[in-house]
Amino acid sequence: MKTRRRRKLAVLGDLRRLIAPLDVLYTVGNLIYRRTLRYTLFTAGIAVLGRLAQELGLPGFTVRQALLLPLLIGMVSLTVGTMLKVVPSLIASRLLTVAQAGDLNLMEDYRKSQTEEHLNALWERLFQHECRLRMAAGAGRRSDGLRRKGETEVEAYARAKRSFFARAQKALASHLPQIDQMHLVGLDLRYLEDWRDGAYLDRSDTKLNEQFDGNSTLTDARRQVGLTGPAAAVLFGTRRFAQRLWFLFITRTVAIQVGGGIQRLNRTYGTDLFNCQAILWPGTEDAAWLGAHEGAREEVLRRRRQMLRRIFGEDFETACHVLDHMLYCSFARATELRMRFDPDYCDGSLGYDVVADLRDEGRNRRDFQRAEAFVRTARADLAALKRFLEARRPELLEVHRAEALRAVRIAFHVDLDGLKRLVTSPHAAPGDAAKAVERIGQAAGDTARIVRRLIAVRMHHELTRLSRQGYRDLLRKLAYSGRAEPRD
Repeated sequence: MKTRRRRKLAVLGDLRRLIAPLDVLYTVGNLIYRRTLRYTLFTAGIAVLGRLAQELGLPGFTVRQALLLPLLIGMVSLTVGTMLKVVPSLIASRLLTVAQAGDLNLMEDYRKSQTEEHLNALWERLFQHECRLRMAAGAGRRSDGLRRKGETEVEAYARAKRSFFARAQKALASHLPQIDQMHLVGLDLRYLEDWRDGAYLDRSDTKLNEQFDGNSTLTDARRQVGLTGPAAAVLFGTRRFAQRLWFLFITRTVAIQVGGGIQRLNRTYGTDLFNCQAILWPGTEDAAWLGAHEGAREEVLRRRRQMLRRIFGEDFETACHVLDHMLYCSFARATELRMRFDPDYCDGSLGYDVVADLRDEGRNRRDFQRAEAFVRTARADLAALKRFLEARRPELLEVHRAEALRAVRIAFHVDLDGLKRLVTSPHAAPGDAAKAVERIGQAAGDTARIVRRLIAVRMHHELTRLSRQGYRDLLRKLAYSGRAEPRD
């Protein structure tokens, strides 16, 4: 695994860039405010000593001076501290409001403008495998509608791909209850639609974390593979907490910078048309309305480049590291869940697997090492399951039972009701094989529910990949044009 090790000072540099001057003033003001009593008492002590000195005939303070000095210091400290706290807070709050009112949250429309790209990725990594599986399972059964009379497999596949895009576009353009929509168009796009409702670089972009933590289907899948409670906290608790902090810092800093930027642009050009999208949406610099303002194009390009490089760093590699402070943990959690739930993601039958994904996209060596060890064991176990089925349930290995076989493999992979132990234990009891056959039958009969969980796990995982790639592409277009994307 090609992991770039960054010095701890580099991470501190990432954090330092997120500290705005307003934050510095607020911190200083808060420090002064909290120490007002200490400064007052210290000054009172000096005043008492000065008064005693005068009583002894030495230079010191009069009674009035001794009384007024600590009161004056206390009032000044309290006033200055309060002002340094309140004024930056009001300014920052105002800029955050300007950014939200200036359509920062509507950067979700930029994500929605990438629908074709997202659907292509989901087809290649997810839905084409569903299509091929059902075509294989439905071979010779014209009622399935997957193969028409006289149609070759290549022609049927091309038609299925066109149908997928047409149905997906229809679903995304419709406004129906999600479950009704799923049954109407035959695609479960709930997770994609939910993710599209979050905006790039905005505090609303929390959909993937909410899905992982709260979605019922994903929660059931997590529970089945033991990725809940203390086990999940050990693996991701600290990283999840750090990711939340980075997300809050980065989105807040972006909002403050962009809010100030659009105010200055509107004042400079005497208009009210500049909003956050003018700065953060690639290509807006060439809009006709902006071209009507002399020099505005160059000023927008300059400001967006300066603003984003100030936050994310001077080179694209550093920017990717900063992005992963707020994105990578979501990808790592989704990858762990998919690895534990999806046997096809372990044995490479999809044309890609967890080891390859982490080799190309991972940033944590321990995640990669854990995946390698898990995959070695999973492949051996899945081979044992195949031998067991060949001996006791060979009909499940027939082509037309492909969907039921997948459900059985998932149930085995997650060790549903102890199925894996019954099949692989070297100390099997006389009745274990019969119990295993019974549970295999139960899994085959529960194909729809098991596959629904699989699609949810795969979809969520693919969205975390698309999210990272989308952020990288956006920053590259806005501030790092001409620089190649680093590989991990």
